[in-house]
Amino acid sequence: MTNDHNTLLRTAFDAYLVQLDGGGLEPSESYLPYDFEQIRCHPWRTLGAEMVENELREMTNILNYWLKALRRWGAWNKVITEYGEEDAWDIRSEFFEALVHQCLLQPSATRDALTFVVTNSMHQVRLMLGNGYLDHLAGDPVTHDQRPINLTRRDKEKRLSDLIKPWRQAQFMTTLHQLDDTPYREATSDYRNRSSHAIGPRLAIGTTRTVVRSVEPFTEFTKKSDGTYERTRVAGRMSVCYAFGGTPPLDMVEVFAINLKQFRCARACYESYRRLLSVGVNEVSSVRPAF
Repeated sequence: MTNDHNTLLRTAFDAYLVQLDGGGLEPSESYLPYDFEQIRCHPWRTLGAEMVENELREMTNILNYWLKALRRWGAWNKVITEYGEEDAWDIRSEFFEALVHQCLLQPSATRDALTFVVTNSMHQVRLMLGNGYLDHLAGDPVTHDQRPINLTRRDKEKRLSDLIKPWRQAQFMTTLHQLDDTPYREATSDYRNRSSHAIGPRLAIGTTRTVVRSVEPFTEFTKKSDGTYERTRVAGRMSVCYAFGGTPPLDMVEVFAINLKQFRCARACYESYRRLLSVGVNEVSSVRPAF
């Protein structure tokens, strides 16, 4: 690195620290507390309390990390406006492209993590309640030579919805389905899927996939009675097409606002889960006194 480049990075990082220390950054919410002491005060099955407490802690870690990452991203968004295109590119590459990438993956990852955690914990609550409920989840093998079934996201969420039906928590599932939903994917050019399985959109500058290949119904020009031609589809035939396309870059300010909205949806879902868990264990305690 040249001295000028080092100076650029130091100056930018100092400005970032000023923004970070100045407060007023989004998300404005406080960090989630680690108040899990009451979990063990219920008659769980063997290792049930340890499972629920550990996974709740990890879920809390995920959301607290996302909160911190968004504040850092927001601070860099303020700093970057003071620089020209070339310097801004260097600063993004050095300091916060990886941070933004991680944030953009969070809605999908958090939706799956919440589904996993809530399924495990409420399964343990149902086991405490008894009433003939078995220690079996859809997808578990039922014979010694059967492998576990890898459920799709839809199947896992259907399993969870059935699991929590006794508490009529439709609102929890509604909120969960708003994470990584179609509007989010469209607003981010399906960043998570494209980045993981193909080529995703760039951040702030640069176009990807300038040429696209597609397979479409075959068409040909057919002469009409008035002497003009129209394109008509030929039944049963397909054709391969190559055309100029292009996925534009994501605007760092716009997608920050979109990602922040998803974070708040995840927080609401987490808080809904904490209420659900509380209702469930209190129901158990009203039937079977805690040890």
